[in-house]
Amino acid sequence: MRFKGIPFLQENLSLGNRLSECFYGVFMVVIITGLINTGLPPTESTLRILLIVALGVNVSWGIIDGVTAMYGGLVNRADYLRIANAYRDDPGSPEKRDAVARSLQGTMVENLTGEEQSGVIDMIGAGTPVTDKKFPATLSDWKVAIATLLIDFALIFPVIIPYFLIDTVRMAVFVSHTIAIVLLGGIAMVWAGKLGLNTWKAGITIAIISSVAIYSTYLIGW
Repeated sequence: MRFKGIPFLQENLSLGNRLSECFYGVFMVVIITGLINTGLPPTESTLRILLIVALGVNVSWGIIDGVTAMYGGLVNRADYLRIANAYRDDPGSPEKRDAVARSLQGTMVENLTGEEQSGVIDMIGAGTPVTDKKFPATLSDWKVAIATLLIDFALIFPVIIPYFLIDTVRMAVFVSHTIAIVLLGGIAMVWAGKLGLNTWKAGITIAIISSVAIYSTYLIGW
């Protein structure tokens, strides 16, 4: 299974972040839409309220996730500069060199050999310390927040559609939950595939765990 997404999402969110946000987005919709299982009739008014609430919750959390991800990234960049400046001021310090090395892990530099990584660290240490640099959010940063919001917004619809197509509330909830479980299993398969793990095993495992969590609440009326 391949997860490409639309170009805007690919350009502004890493694959890992896209998959994580999809996972959160599906669960948020399931939690909200499951509330209709408390006995509310599937009237036009009820469904309209359900859609509005689901949109409101996912959009709100999309904004929160997007803005916190954006500013979290800015804080990380500021911290990377602090680490680099500390090493540039004292390039002979093993502790500060180790701090630079740790900050490079989880980036493309991690794919270099130990000697190549050491060369990158040397280049960082040879640089001139940068002072008084500010890190305001730029258009590129805001695109990260918008891309996060778009994922949460889009994931409302596949989970909520059964409520508009099925007259029986319990059946609509059941079908909606089933769609959510399939989506969660699919996300897990993509995760596993990118990590070189067994995709089917991961998908089935997450689907089973999600089924237990979701259907147990379904059976008690949520």
